[in-house]
Amino acid sequence: MDELVKVKTGIPGFDEIMNGGIVKNSIVLLAGHPGSGKSTFGAQFVYSGALHYGEPGIYVSFAENKREFYRNMRTIGLDFDRLEEKDFRFIEALTIADKEALDAIATSILETADEISAKRLVIDSVTALIALLREKEVRSFLHSTLTRIAKSMGLTTILIADMPIGATTIGQGVEEFIVDGVIVLELTSLRGLTRRLLRIKKMRGVLIPHSAYEFIITDRGVRLYVPLEPMLSGSIGRKRLSTGIPELDKMLGGGLRKGSITLVSGPSGTGKTMIALMFCIEGIVNGEKVVYLSYEESAEQLKNVIRDMKFDLGKLDDNLKIVSYSPQKLTPGLHYEFFRKIHDEFGPSRLVVDGLGALERHYGREEFLEVARNFALLSKAKGTTVVMTALKNLVGGEIAELSTIADNIIALWFEREKDEIKRRITILKERGSIHDKRIRYMDFKEGRVIIR
Repeated sequence: MDELVKVKTGIPGFDEIMNGGIVKNSIVLLAGHPGSGKSTFGAQFVYSGALHYGEPGIYVSFAENKREFYRNMRTIGLDFDRLEEKDFRFIEALTIADKEALDAIATSILETADEISAKRLVIDSVTALIALLREKEVRSFLHSTLTRIAKSMGLTTILIADMPIGATTIGQGVEEFIVDGVIVLELTSLRGLTRRLLRIKKMRGVLIPHSAYEFIITDRGVRLYVPLEPMLSGSIGRKRLSTGIPELDKMLGGGLRKGSITLVSGPSGTGKTMIALMFCIEGIVNGEKVVYLSYEESAEQLKNVIRDMKFDLGKLDDNLKIVSYSPQKLTPGLHYEFFRKIHDEFGPSRLVVDGLGALERHYGREEFLEVARNFALLSKAKGTTVVMTALKNLVGGEIAELSTIADNIIALWFEREKDEIKRRITILKERGSIHDKRIRYMDFKEGRVIIR
């Protein structure tokens, strides 16, 4: 039996779930709702092949002229002008009126494929073709002419088809039976946001993943959002990082271990943000790059708190990035991309995520855990030391869903002592280390955290 050779699509995440890509010389039907990203997916497949994998390609469009296609693709970082003539050709097919014209397009595909030694082909879209011709003619083109050309020329082919929302069949229903694979792109709604999902219904030579994967379209094209658990990497280092609070460092056995994830949890007003800010400022003073991400407070409010702590923002700005963002603007996939860009573009050594309660309220339990878990795993893979804050009173019996992914848990709460309300702090968990298990008093003095 011949070994199946895979072709990389160049779409981040997709090739991973396909164990290397789609089978070489296969024909894949890419169907989806209007606006779901079908043309972008197809264009990226051809573009990546020509630019990165030495496989020239052809894009045949029955719905868009060349100028519009090139202009639209430049907005997502696909510059087809640089590939034209040698590694790429665009065939404009907007005036198909009969079978003779279709035969001419087939001849053009054949001649162009031979001329540039093409290895990839995209037809966009079969739906436009169906609207112009009778079913018999469409069947003949797809099943005979196109299959013959693609298979004989060794072309890995993507056929694009529109699928109305709510439809269960694609086009006239004949296309699915002549292809080696079927990928469906869907548009769904998540709390008022549009979410794009990818499903693989059929794929020759590949163990089909049964999950639906969210994907996003960025200024660099399509990117699939794949949960990170199967790709877990990174570990806690031996080096200790100071929290900026000497007494807390002693409780932790010398500070937080580099690359660890710490959950600071307690009711509002217990001092979570102050601890997080001290952790950030300590890193900046030591020349580290630091990101402070808040879901509940504005960047200006946080800067005011830093000023009240008697720190000079002018000396901190170069290594400190404060980001204030509402989770209501992001789907889980967009959220992951947001985290990834923070890591890739700023490269923080320390990172704070403050106000996880806002994230949980917006997404609900399952999606919140998915976002938080993947963020934590990404940070660990990058070697970033993370402090997260949550509103749960762990000592009072509330449960923090993130406890299982946190290496360290610092609990804060209030206790009444005579006529005063006192803050309390303790270390509930420190993975792989001996720590102080006592309950301590915590307060603020002159913009500092005091523990005794």
